[in-house]
Amino acid sequence: MKKITILLLLCAGLFISSCDKYLDVDPANVKAIGAIEDIKGMLGGYLYTIAGESGNSYRAWYEEDINFMLDGDVFRMFTYYDNSMDHTKSFENRNGEQYEEDIAKALNWSSIEVHEKIWRLGYKTIGLMNRVLGELETLNAEDSDLKQQVMGEAKVIRVWNAMKLLQYFAPFTNNELGIPLRFDAEDLVSAADPRRPQTEIFEMLISELKEVLDYTALPQKDYNVFYRKNIVNGILAQLYLYKATGPAKAEDDWANARTYAMAAMQGKYLATSTDELKTVFFLDATKIEYDSPYGGILFFWGSKIGGGSFTSWIWGTPFYRDLGYSPYYYTGRPLHPELIALYDENDLRMEELMFIYNTTYYENNKWLTEGNGKAGDARNTYQLLRTAELHLIVAETYAREGNDATAKQWLDEFKAARNTTYYASTDILTEIMNERKKEFFTEYDITWLDMKRNEMSLTHEFIDPIEGLQTVTLESNDYRFAFFIPVESELSVNPNLEQNPGWTN
Repeated sequence: MKKITILLLLCAGLFISSCDKYLDVDPANVKAIGAIEDIKGMLGGYLYTIAGESGNSYRAWYEEDINFMLDGDVFRMFTYYDNSMDHTKSFENRNGEQYEEDIAKALNWSSIEVHEKIWRLGYKTIGLMNRVLGELETLNAEDSDLKQQVMGEAKVIRVWNAMKLLQYFAPFTNNELGIPLRFDAEDLVSAADPRRPQTEIFEMLISELKEVLDYTALPQKDYNVFYRKNIVNGILAQLYLYKATGPAKAEDDWANARTYAMAAMQGKYLATSTDELKTVFFLDATKIEYDSPYGGILFFWGSKIGGGSFTSWIWGTPFYRDLGYSPYYYTGRPLHPELIALYDENDLRMEELMFIYNTTYYENNKWLTEGNGKAGDARNTYQLLRTAELHLIVAETYAREGNDATAKQWLDEFKAARNTTYYASTDILTEIMNERKKEFFTEYDITWLDMKRNEMSLTHEFIDPIEGLQTVTLESNDYRFAFFIPVESELSVNPNLEQNPGWTN
């Protein structure tokens, strides 16, 4: 991989500390604390923390070109990769001829340009964290709360990005085809680095997070975002859950996923009323309650993508385009009938204006409602880890171990919080997956990764403005479950890095 020139980013004004201070860091112990403050400021510029209305909350903005997780293209790609929306309803688009190709690629699970963006920005973020941690190491400073706060933040950020790169680019059934990865400050990946086996990647990520859990420093309220023990525990739960059915699986993965999910949920409970649940689905863009006891949002992010950006014009404002709220887009696709069938009429999530809207445009169809987290545009919030997910992780691990009775107890508790007792399936594990789809549809990549790790197939039916009704199928373990690796910037300069099977260069 080409070297990531982090210093150029530092000097481009992305960070609070000046480049002069950064380059003048003195490793002598007498100046160690001051130097750590400089590095803290450098990382703080990456975080862009902004104080919220309440004393214990804040919003974290990330530079859109540094951190891929907030990119609107990525977010919308996953909404089209799923079958949560009904694509068979015709729609008119005043400027549709400009965007049909992009939408068709997403519906056919071949958004190569977005895959390349994920690869580039994910590795750029990891490279930046490597540089931050490398500078801390050169200081040779004694351990302190400040050092742990900065190290913890950088380590969890790079683990999260590496986890996503592994989940997206590694074929689920081939252990040898992991991703290139190294955790050092000199270079993220050399021009000759091959792909590491998935077992090695998981070992790197899990050991890194366990090391952070051993840190004794409390997070700095107006600084740390990722460095919070419930977040670290939650990411570990996600890692073990994904690992447990893949080629790197181990016998204790389900138990580990459950242990860390329970640790992440300490002091929290599920929202159980309409008012509480609305704080989960109708996200306040001005403040983030990391420690809300009932809201259950452990962390989520805001994007700096503007309404007039290329992203917004390609897809519209992702659901407003389909719902007719944008002046450039008309009519569109309601929720998929198969998704609606998973709910019953008493479910809190089906309440009018909770996150659906009953419309007469297409009789008996329900649409995403305007202006909330699930129908928000590229400038709204992204939910990446919630108490609801952790609760269902616990239920799933019991079901995977054959303990259906305990799994059902956890699942029934979750359903009760949503005011429903309805089961669409008699199989406990299937019903847990149904509940995850009902709760998290359009929330980033959850449904997509559930499809991948459960080796599911999916058929899209959609109206092509030119060709009419189209039917395309993604088979179980289809090659498109592992994203396309960039050719020009990666494969062409690294003879030891191979393209994922099925894709052509």
